Amino acid sequence: MASVIKNTVLYKDTHYFASFPSISLVKQDRNTPPRLLLLFRRARDSRWLLDAIDEESKWIKQQVDHVDSRSQITRMYFNLDLEPVSEAVSLSINPDAADQDASILKLSDQHLLLSSFSWYPVHVELANALRKQGNHLFGRANITGCGYILWGVYTRYSQDGGISWSEHNYLPALPNTHDIIPGKRPVLGGSCRGQAVKTDSEILLPVYATLKQDSVNSCHLYTSTDNGKSWHYHSVIARDPEQKNALNEPSLLHIENDTVMAFIRNSSHSDRIVTACSWNRGRTWENYQELDIIGHPVHPLKLSDGRIFICYGYRHKPFGIRAHLMDSTGSQLIGDEIIIRDDGSCGDLGYPWAVELPNGNVLVVYYFTLEDGIRHITGSIVEL
Repeated sequence: MASVIKNTVLYKDTHYFASFPSISLVKQDRNTPPRLLLLFRRARDSRWLLDAIDEESKWIKQQVDHVDSRSQITRMYFNLDLEPVSEAVSLSINPDAADQDASILKLSDQHLLLSSFSWYPVHVELANALRKQGNHLFGRANITGCGYILWGVYTRYSQDGGISWSEHNYLPALPNTHDIIPGKRPVLGGSCRGQAVKTDSEILLPVYATLKQDSVNSCHLYTSTDNGKSWHYHSVIARDPEQKNALNEPSLLHIENDTVMAFIRNSSHSDRIVTACSWNRGRTWENYQELDIIGHPVHPLKLSDGRIFICYGYRHKPFGIRAHLMDSTGSQLIGDEIIIRDDGSCGDLGYPWAVELPNGNVLVVYYFTLEDGIRHITGSIVEL
C-alpha cells in the first residue's frame, strides 16, 4: 500500500513560470554527503505586474505560455529533508535560443548528462514572413510577442555534480525529415523530454519529431559511445503507420542485459501511456503497445527491489499527479493506481521525475498549478 508522506514546494516565485523538472542524487566529492540536484525550466511570468483589473479583462490574468525568449535551465540543491542548500541559479545561457525541458542522466556521483531542446525566437513580422514562405513556427504572438523556430536537441555534460556545465552540443540531423528552415537549419534531433539510459558501452537518448512522409510525430533514438561528446542516429523507437497517434516525449528504462523499454506519450487518441521494447539495446523495437493507464508524460524508475515505479501527469479532472508500480520486467501492473495529487486547478501541470531516496522512499518532483495560477515546482515523498 503506497502513501504520500508529504508535499513540499521546492521553488515558487511570482515572477517566473517554473516547469519541466528532473532530479538526481549527486555528490560533489567523496567526502560530502549526497544531496539532491533539481534542474527545471524557468521562464518569465509577467502577470505579477498587473494589479486588480476589470472583469472584462480578467482573461489576461490567465495568459501564460510554454515558450519564452528568455527561458533557461535552472538548478537548485536540497538536502535529503528537502531543505534548500542553494539559491536558484541559471545554467550558462544559450547564446542563440531559449532552453526548454530538463532531462538528467546520472553517469556517476559527479558526472551528469543533461539533455534538452531549445526554441529560436524571432519577432512577429519576421515570423509572419517565414510562415508565408511555408515554414512552421510555434508560439502565439499576441501572448509571447514572438514566433519560435524549433532549434533542436542538445546535450551538456557536468563533471562536478551539476555546478558547471559544458557548452550546448546539438545532435546531428535526424534522417528523413524536412529542414526546419530549408537549407539553413535541419531537424537536429527534434525535441526531447524523457530519460536517457546508459548501458555498458553506450548512452541511449530518446527524441521525437515528424518524418517527411508523416503528419504526426514519431519517436527515435540517438546513441553515444563517448559519454555524450558525439551522437549518432540509431533507430525508430515507435511510429504509427496509420498516422492516427502522435507519439511524443519518450522516456527510457534499462530493464536488464540488452532489454530497454520506452514509455511514450500518446498525444492523439486516448491519452493512454504507450510502451515499446527492444531486446538488443535499441537497435530494433517491437510494435508499441497501449497500457491501461491515462496520463503523460511518464518517468520510469527502477527501484532497488527490482520493481518499476512510473509517475505521470494527469491532465483531466481531477487534475494532478499519479503513479503506478510494475513488475521488474515492465510487463505487468502491480496493485492500484497511486494518486499523489488531485488538487490541481487546471491541466497545466505534471512532467514528474522520480528518484529513490536512501531510506527506500520515492521522491517525485513535478510542476503544479493551484488557484493562484503560479506555476511552481513541488516534491512529494511516496512511501511504498
